[in-house]
Amino acid sequence: MKNFLKDKVAFLFIAVFSSWLYASCSQVIVGGVASTGMVMVQERSSKQAAIDIIIKTKIEEAMFSNDYDKLFSKVRVIVYEGRVLLVGTVLDESIKEKANQISWNTKNVKEVASYITIGKNDLIDYVKDTRISLELRAKMLTDKEVSEVNFSVTTENRILYLVGIAQNNKELNKVIQHASNIAGVKKIVNLIKLKDE
Repeated sequence: MKNFLKDKVAFLFIAVFSSWLYASCSQVIVGGVASTGMVMVQERSSKQAAIDIIIKTKIEEAMFSNDYDKLFSKVRVIVYEGRVLLVGTVLDESIKEKANQISWNTKNVKEVASYITIGKNDLIDYVKDTRISLELRAKMLTDKEVSEVNFSVTTENRILYLVGIAQNNKELNKVIQHASNIAGVKKIVNLIKLKDE
């Protein structure tokens, strides 16, 4: 009976941990689809994808430990090939600096692009931003000339941020074109690299 209870507790722990890890890392892997097969078809190697997941997890863990309400819950972290993108709206400059410091102090980070703004956001802003990101993902997913798994997108204050690796200029231009055709977008920040770079 004791062994049965131990096994049950162990199973529940693994299930909860796996769910947390999936939720934490899904955005980094392929914009919400976490599967080994999908990682394998990315332009970045499976090894680099794994390193990116570890970087993202470590940064988010440090933010969570530092300040859940003012830092962790306000800043989104995207990692692609060791390059960290920080996007969010925080209350003051010290929180923004803390996010930058945590990111730079994380092993294997090559670059930090901080687009954290100072101010306040409300539910309406969140809904608008989420709609923009989802619409772009849908456009890329249905475009046969775009490999959606190679890109991560996020939106803050109607500014659309694009990260990833484009196979060529044609694919890059298609992604930018889709982003430009979404209603409500104020600005596009293009951090996409070409495969040959």
